[in-house]
Amino acid sequence: MSSPGDAESIVTAWKSRLVTLADNPGYVFLDTPQELIDSHRARLTTFGGCGESELEAVELRIGARFPEIFRQYLLRMGEHCGDLFRGSDRAGISGFDRLREDAREIVEDAGGAWRLPPDAAVILTHQGYTFDYLRATGGFDGPVLRWSDGKPDQDTQVSPTFTGYVDAQIRLMEHNNRGTRDSGGYYLTLYPGGGGRQVRPARNSGDRPLGHR
Repeated sequence: MSSPGDAESIVTAWKSRLVTLADNPGYVFLDTPQELIDSHRARLTTFGGCGESELEAVELRIGARFPEIFRQYLLRMGEHCGDLFRGSDRAGISGFDRLREDAREIVEDAGGAWRLPPDAAVILTHQGYTFDYLRATGGFDGPVLRWSDGKPDQDTQVSPTFTGYVDAQIRLMEHNNRGTRDSGGYYLTLYPGGGGRQVRPARNSGDRPLGHR
């Protein structure tokens, strides 16, 4: 039988893989102040979650307990998860109600008859048309489901476990990073006011940014 300690080890391994990606980027900074480089790396390697009392308060309110692996994710990296889920709107316990309300509005706008379960924790929403969620069913782990406005009257299981769901996200990040590094990488410029620019040299140029380290 899996234990909270097993869940802690899994989440620790996720964080370690994300740090490894941050330590081996597929880009080289160009014309970027050191303070922006430092803040960029801090964002990629900062992890933090909610307090046990905050988590228990939400579970008490919905009358159910989240699977242990999801609890450990919320406690250890639910609020700050590095580059995981980049491109989607995500939140831990602090944004629990906000993401649920966002999900409800997405469903209502699509005119579907489907309704978000009362024990659901929305993991992320994406571009206002889809969201992923997990239900508070207790146990060690549980499935991740997805609703999309393409099928407004049903949800679909995208992973049998939250562990597999996060692992797939990180494996995709690792795969993309390997491909970028194998191609020689690109230049990244960050701007003081926010935002940035990527420059990917043409393959036939002979310019390989990662070779300039």
